[in-house]
Amino acid sequence: MYSPLSPPGDRKKLPLTPKFFNSKLFIFIALIFTVFIFIETRSANEIPVNFEPKEIPKIYQEPVVTTTEGAEIAPKIVKTTRIPQHKLNPYRGYSGPKHELDDVEWETDSPRVNEISKIVQEQIYAAPRCEDSDSEPSESGSQIAKSAMRGFQECVKPIFDSFNGEFKNLFDNWVNSARKCDFIDEYKSLDIRGISNRDELKWLIYPKCQEQNHHVTLGVGHDVKAETKLKKHQPNTKFYGVDPMIEINYELIINDLNGSFFAFALSNETKLQYFPVLPARSRYAPQSVVTLDVGYFFEKLLILKKIDTLFLDIESGEEYFFDYFAKGGKFDEIGMTICQFNVEFHPGYTNNYKAYYKFLEQTIKDKRYIFLRPAHHNPGYFKMYFLNLESKECVRKFIGS
Repeated sequence: MYSPLSPPGDRKKLPLTPKFFNSKLFIFIALIFTVFIFIETRSANEIPVNFEPKEIPKIYQEPVVTTTEGAEIAPKIVKTTRIPQHKLNPYRGYSGPKHELDDVEWETDSPRVNEISKIVQEQIYAAPRCEDSDSEPSESGSQIAKSAMRGFQECVKPIFDSFNGEFKNLFDNWVNSARKCDFIDEYKSLDIRGISNRDELKWLIYPKCQEQNHHVTLGVGHDVKAETKLKKHQPNTKFYGVDPMIEINYELIINDLNGSFFAFALSNETKLQYFPVLPARSRYAPQSVVTLDVGYFFEKLLILKKIDTLFLDIESGEEYFFDYFAKGGKFDEIGMTICQFNVEFHPGYTNNYKAYYKFLEQTIKDKRYIFLRPAHHNPGYFKMYFLNLESKECVRKFIGS
């Protein structure tokens, strides 16, 4: 070994003494210790996730399901189980009849889900093609829609009016105040069904005639369990997913649903905008993302005139295009009809409770949609299901033709 300080011609070999090795060992140990301290300091600043298991409530006895061959599936009791705390119970807050639920398990290949898929598919395949049925809803279908809208106005409107413009008070108390309206007699013929996502219930009505179905998910959020069950129940469905985060979401939409994926956020204009997003292996956090006008997306990219089912969960972005749903709004301008949609409201993100209040007020006034199945999801936001009873095309397809 040579001394680096000696001239090239006079370099002398240095003896490999124990002192030389001890100095190098000291430097190596100090380096390892420094890296260890850095990692520990960084970990200490992160919020730990509690994975301790906890008890969840029992899911009550399922109804007897009768197959088309006449055989019955025996009812069963789903016992209380212990699950990790980070797995939320999608049935919390639901107090309705259990026969409305198409599944009581998270897994998409459970016996219950498979049997429901078989029954739904056979019912759909036995129905006439939508193009072959009358262009107008049947008299019974029209009466069911009119009755449901009348019941909605008589039950929901007085409750809404009782809040008298108190925006935040409405959202703090809406779920408990309006839940009773979910079970009025006028809704009994709607045949609304529930399917579970990883941590919540989605609501929909299956079609009463055959045609290509179109489902759109705005805000994938690393979770397509409900969409996967919908695909199982309705194989003739095209899926479209929109989320600014590509990792995980792209694979779910393309591989699991054989759908189309769009990597941007939706708003009321095209620009760079801050939105809470869910990166891979992380938590929701504000991030600058590209937003596209939702009307342009539906009209120019999807080129659809009717969406059968829509899941809308875009972490407060929904408030930017509430007016699109109103009569005379952007969706009317481009000829877009949305038959039914699930939406998660996030007024707690922006404290813009007035925008959400005005949206519900306008919806009641327009008499186009009814909204029901309110449920808290997390503090600051809740979700509801909207059903279009004005569109003759939607009524014909989902209520009766």
